[in-house]
Amino acid sequence: MTTDLLADVAGTVESTSRVRIFDSAGPGEPHRKRRGRRPVLADQRDAEALTTLRTALAIRPDTEVMDWMQWPDLWLELLGPDDGRLALIGYLRPDWLRWESDGDLELRDPTAFAQWLTYWAPAAAMATAG
Repeated sequence: MTTDLLADVAGTVESTSRVRIFDSAGPGEPHRKRRGRRPVLADQRDAEALTTLRTALAIRPDTEVMDWMQWPDLWLELLGPDDGRLALIGYLRPDWLRWESDGDLELRDPTAFAQWLTYWAPAAAMATAG
């Protein structure tokens, strides 16, 4: 099961052509009027940013699926080429990703994701500081 999940995560991240990042409240409801939607901390389509994001979101191959009882610090909406949502994942500082309803997976290199945020999504990095 973990092997299938890791393959699903890798495939989804590889297919991502845009990422939008939201604070801990998440993106909210997409059908809501503009004033009811949550602000986007980052909206990244840059090819280099997405290439480095794929590396930064790599999951430890020996990870165990956990179910941490904490709310994510950030939400990442992974979008495909047609801007359709591929996945909505949570970042649990400092080194875990909540992969939709499948559970929490440990990042291979949490420093790489923190560096990615600092360089490519500074407002999101600031939201996790402190």
